[in-house]
Amino acid sequence: MSSIVILAAGLGSRFGGDKQLIEFGKRKLTLMEYNLSHAVHAGFGRVIFVIRPELTEVLRQQVLPRLPDGLQYEIVLQTLNNVPAGCSVPAERSKPLGTGHALWCCHTLLSENFAVINADDYYGAQAFELLLTQAKNTQNSHSMVAYQLKNTLSKFGSVNRGLCQLSKENNLEYIEECENIIEQDDIIRGDLGVNGKRVKLNKDALISMNCWLFNTDIFPRLTEEIRYLLQDKKVTTECYLPNVVMKQIVQQQKKVIVLKTTEHWFGLTYQQDCQSVNEKIDAILT
Repeated sequence: MSSIVILAAGLGSRFGGDKQLIEFGKRKLTLMEYNLSHAVHAGFGRVIFVIRPELTEVLRQQVLPRLPDGLQYEIVLQTLNNVPAGCSVPAERSKPLGTGHALWCCHTLLSENFAVINADDYYGAQAFELLLTQAKNTQNSHSMVAYQLKNTLSKFGSVNRGLCQLSKENNLEYIEECENIIEQDDIIRGDLGVNGKRVKLNKDALISMNCWLFNTDIFPRLTEEIRYLLQDKKVTTECYLPNVVMKQIVQQQKKVIVLKTTEHWFGLTYQQDCQSVNEKIDAILT
């Protein structure tokens, strides 16, 4: 049975609250529920929600009763005491350990390849069709759905995006972080690389939006990264999932197949995005 993991434990610091549980559109559903509707239609049969403990009750009351018929579910708690054996979290740390740790918390529940998405993003129906088709065709490679930059921007402020660099075979070679991306006068610009050079960006540039298909060899790598992070004793550093994938590519020559989509991605970065998301959901799904 094909599984999808939804990372729903985020704090929503820039947004100012638990954006993963806000309801949108005439159907009054969360973005993860719209995604799950597409995922089930594509053929996924199981979902794993990764959440903070304090969100458990609202998830049970608000979301679980509305899940598509036949969809199996499990809930995994991302907590600071759920770490690899022999590790410990500094007592003064309160910040979550990141998306890599969130996925690691599912490691006992997954034995075959699986999809991973964010709870507060809308990915479009095509993304799940691409992921499931790929899941049936490959076992040893990871895959990532890549979006066109022009389809991932916010009207209400700048965003940060991971620009994808591809090989001649259209496999992922590198994700380069670009910050403060904004479109003005039909030109998209952002601050690229460690030096933050302001550059003009191609509107069709491929972007990583944390929409993945993994096999289980991601978990030993996640374990290593979490151990390294906790040995460092810093209280704010996080284990980011894309960084772990990049290390697999560089150090293990891991093949990551890029699945291109022309779908419009949208999500919640700012409070002002809520109205726009409402309008887009109704335009797409009604």
